[in-house]
Amino acid sequence: MAIVFGTTLRPENQPAADVAALLAKRLNVTLRLVHVSEDPRAPVVLGTDEEHILGPVRSTLNQEAARLHALAGIVVHPHLAAGAVVTALLSVAQWELAAALIVGSSPGSSRSLLGDTAERVSRKSLVPVITLREPERLSAWLRGERTLRVLVGADVGRAATAARTFGALLGKLGACEIEVVTVVSPREIHAHLGLPPPADDHVLAQEAEAALVRDLARSAPSDERATALRVLPARGGADAHLVSLADKGNFDIVIVGQRRHSILEQLWYSSVARGVLRSAPVSVACVPPPIDAPRPSFRPPRVVVVGTDFTEVGDRALIQAAGIASEGGTIHLAHVMGPPSALADVQKLREQAWYALTKLSACDAAGRPATLERHILEGNPADQLLTLATRVTADLIVLGARSHSPLARAVLGSVAQSIAERATMPVLLVPRVAT
Repeated sequence: MAIVFGTTLRPENQPAADVAALLAKRLNVTLRLVHVSEDPRAPVVLGTDEEHILGPVRSTLNQEAARLHALAGIVVHPHLAAGAVVTALLSVAQWELAAALIVGSSPGSSRSLLGDTAERVSRKSLVPVITLREPERLSAWLRGERTLRVLVGADVGRAATAARTFGALLGKLGACEIEVVTVVSPREIHAHLGLPPPADDHVLAQEAEAALVRDLARSAPSDERATALRVLPARGGADAHLVSLADKGNFDIVIVGQRRHSILEQLWYSSVARGVLRSAPVSVACVPPPIDAPRPSFRPPRVVVVGTDFTEVGDRALIQAAGIASEGGTIHLAHVMGPPSALADVQKLREQAWYALTKLSACDAAGRPATLERHILEGNPADQLLTLATRVTADLIVLGARSHSPLARAVLGSVAQSIAERATMPVLLVPRVAT
């Protein structure tokens, strides 16, 4: 494993090279110093008896490698390449199984359709790519002279987890203040959680914010420590708000997940990583999800949603949930009332349903009374139970499964079937006892 650094061999590139060398030292790995020759003869003569034509470039590259060795006391391998810069850097990084590929750039350095070298490398790389701006900030941190302020833009996907894992790695290398931020639209989040529309497009309900923070906490990588979790309610693209926060919050580096979109997909759907990389005034690390993602390990569910219709199969669902839930977990027991008819006494029906809920209880696997939170909901049962599960950040939904004829399932559908098809968390269906 190594740090790979793409150098132009110009004097202004040396501060960035220093960061690469000092980072390699902290990681206790080698540094692969790559220069892609602009000489049109390079692709033909490199590796042949005519390579002496590139002698001056080779000499300058070796001198820079010696300088970095003296600076950090690490092994530096100079690597002279030819051809397309992006292809060469990516090939070396993949060959080295690099811990990171480091390049230099300036904000707003390119307005072309395909972006500058840093942007194209970041989009295609299989390893984390650090685009350095104001590299002196990172150099001072790596020398132990200051604390590094790290901003991680995250949601709950694999790319975001990779970004947070990379942030945790930096936290192990030196003093860091790490803040994980997710940017959300209050109107969209409120609708998703079944909450009333927000009065202000820049303010989240406390219940919504708590649900999102729980999501961020639950999706944290195992080695993430002492990290602040923050929800930023805002309108518009997340990239613009992350860039603004990085500037106003005096952060030294922004870390974002890099999803593997084609350039057309990025232009059509927009890309947070692309927007941050183009506009951030500080260094940016774009981290792709690992190719071979580790298999997730099982953990007993701490938050379980149970739907009940006060029948025998609903009672069995609650018993199963209590036995599965981890110690100290919470079961959200919910009954969904259908849309009220004109003749129905809605208040009386709610009181009857609430009374029936209060009569239900269950014990966990150790015989202790389960912690229950009860809910009376109104509307479509599948929609309401899924919304509740999202709002409380459920790990599992447990439902009683009634048996329907194939014709009934085809024509009327099934609440359990609808939830199982749409849920983003596991769903356990408990059948009724055969008679």
